[in-house]
Amino acid sequence: MRLTSSTLFAPLIIALMATTSNAATYHVEQLTSELHIPVDAEVVPGFEDKIFIAQLGGVASDGNDGDPITKSEGRIVVYDRTTGLVDYNNPFLTIGDTSLVDPYGVPEVGLFSMAFHPQFQNNGKFYVQAAVTHTGPAPIVDTRVSPFKTVVREYTVDVNNSALPIMSSKTILELNQPAPNHNGSWIGFNPLETANGESNLYITLGDGGDQHDPANYAQDPYSWFGSVLRVDVDGDDFAADPSRNYAVPADNPYADGVEGAPEVWAWGLRNPWRASFDPTNGDMYIGDVGQGWYEEIDLIPGGSSGQNFGWRLREGFHATPTGGVGGMVRDTVDPIYEYLHPGRAGAVAGFSGNSVTGGVVYRGPVQELYGRYVFADNVSGQIWSFDPADPSGTIQNMNSLFTPDQGQIYGVTSFDLDENGNLLIVDGAGALYALLPNVALTLTVNRESGSMSFSNFTGDTAAIKSYQLTSATGAIDPVSLTPVAGNYDAPPGGDGSFDPSGDWQVLSGASDNFAFEEQATGATPNVADQQGFQLSAAGGWVPSPNEDLVLMVTLGDGTVVPASVEFIGNDGVPFAFGDLDFDGQVSYSDWVVFNANHLADLSGLSPAQSYGFGDLDADGDNDFEDFRQFQADFDAANGAGALARAIAGVPEPVAGTMWILGALLLGCRNHRSAR
Repeated sequence: MRLTSSTLFAPLIIALMATTSNAATYHVEQLTSELHIPVDAEVVPGFEDKIFIAQLGGVASDGNDGDPITKSEGRIVVYDRTTGLVDYNNPFLTIGDTSLVDPYGVPEVGLFSMAFHPQFQNNGKFYVQAAVTHTGPAPIVDTRVSPFKTVVREYTVDVNNSALPIMSSKTILELNQPAPNHNGSWIGFNPLETANGESNLYITLGDGGDQHDPANYAQDPYSWFGSVLRVDVDGDDFAADPSRNYAVPADNPYADGVEGAPEVWAWGLRNPWRASFDPTNGDMYIGDVGQGWYEEIDLIPGGSSGQNFGWRLREGFHATPTGGVGGMVRDTVDPIYEYLHPGRAGAVAGFSGNSVTGGVVYRGPVQELYGRYVFADNVSGQIWSFDPADPSGTIQNMNSLFTPDQGQIYGVTSFDLDENGNLLIVDGAGALYALLPNVALTLTVNRESGSMSFSNFTGDTAAIKSYQLTSATGAIDPVSLTPVAGNYDAPPGGDGSFDPSGDWQVLSGASDNFAFEEQATGATPNVADQQGFQLSAAGGWVPSPNEDLVLMVTLGDGTVVPASVEFIGNDGVPFAFGDLDFDGQVSYSDWVVFNANHLADLSGLSPAQSYGFGDLDADGDNDFEDFRQFQADFDAANGAGALARAIAGVPEPVAGTMWILGALLLGCRNHRSAR
């Protein structure tokens, strides 16, 4: 795998705002830009507030310079989703014997990948694949001195301690490498198997390095090089061997060792960099880095195994065009997609590159991406997607649609999914991004009754953790608001169960706008349905012409977004200033309200409540200044001199009216002097 490096970005403060786009129903947010050659990211059930990030480690030119970001060891650091920070001084894991052998000038050594046991939240086990130094004299592999070995290790943490300290470790398997490139990439579990209680770890391995696979390892099913291995990490068929702590699943294609190595699941690969499973059917997708002409995406359909993908004889759909090793392979399996290197005959701008990064089948909340396979090229920086049913016919360049809100995606080293199916994009230049659905949430408020509904116009479901509804003028009584309570764990990240706290699901869409509802999955809800924001019978809503409600919503992934707030009622017209009885017009009845509360003690009332008693300037009392404001509002609505005529009950302002105004003026002055 060829990785590029760049200067690390300075810390950025990211404003979490909802965005909308006519071109797409999603956006890409930069989560952090302070990583050191990140190559993998994982979100673990039960620990969704964390994103675990594997950093490859330094290369020989970096050295151990004391900087916690650029230390040479391979590390797993944690991005805290609640604070948006990475604590580099306290990494989750440091691999002290990570190899630094790097003769090719590109980092193909270090920590490659990680995977968490399906029962991690109970047993605390997780796994890494890394290149590490030999503990003794370097062994000879074929005729070459091994520069290091690729290992898969199991670590166990104390899940009952919030710091998740490492308690123990052991080797699952190891492989001495004959060359310092093509030495490993990815480990992971098949979600369909784990749902059945199986714990088979899949491991991809390169062909042993150098160019054109000089030992032809990848065409040998008895060799681990250039293959996909499958081992059961909960078993141990080799109790006497401390370097082999696994069992061979009985349904592996060569489990009896007759036609291939028992651990081999598929073979004929050159340098697989990133693989994944489609959680709906168990299909396994592999990005295999090519030699000189073609990059390819390979597929192992769910329920099948034993495929030979043809390397070194085949590159893409073709006999390998370089090195004099091309030829035919009996029963070879072609890739499902290939693309050319730039400069090769037929290469298309925007659809070529030098080093494929395998991707994932998107099964998240954005409908226009649902079911598409998203992948990239690390060197050219291109990002693509296609429909697996017709890869070549549906290929699409995604760069313009994946433009992040901060920074730039230089070269993707990994794609991953969080608990809600949101796409995580790992950039080897030092950043982590998330592709999130645009949020189009709207709170509708009835001006007259205060009844509220909360609708989702995103077009997809959206998880809700909590909300905060505020008003600067006190149009609501927060104590009287019914809080969001209860949790609907929506698939794919959740199991459809109810919990006492956490995410709510907004199930409504543009054609069915019905606010919050907690929907049972195969069972009766044990938390009452909540159709929107409910106000208590005590009168939590106070009508006000100040339509200043603000609704902030915390989504299931911790993102805080503002909702739109719209008002209905009163024939669509906002309440006018001066309409104290909120009957839709400024009239004599409003004067009655104002006059009855003139000079009244309004202390302790909210601004909205005191407004209803004539405090029009929001200074806490109803005084002469408020009278002047009321007069201006009344006259603006009914014509010049209208208030004076209404008070006097005569067509023109005469002495009686002036006496009333004078009394008001005197009373206001006396009121002020008394205070």
